[in-house]
Amino acid sequence: MAYDAARRQVVLFGGVNPNSGVLLNDTWVWDGSNWTQKSPQTSPPAREGHAMAYDIARGRVVLFGGLDAKMNTLNDTWLWDGIN
Repeated sequence: MAYDAARRQVVLFGGVNPNSGVLLNDTWVWDGSNWTQKSPQTSPPAREGHAMAYDIARGRVVLFGGLDAKMNTLNDTWLWDGIN
């Protein structure tokens, strides 16, 4: 989860469904009042244990790494611009 200062919202990606243990690849934003699920054209694979931060120079949220369902380490980087 990271705060997107350009769009004034919190971005949440992935994680684990607490009921099934299945990894998620959902993208959600919180505007201070409501959660809204987003459907980007491209999205990272499901994961947990990743890191997210806001890159002020690019005006985007950066997601890095994590673990997939087989507990393999992921070393990929994804950018979120509020749309894709």
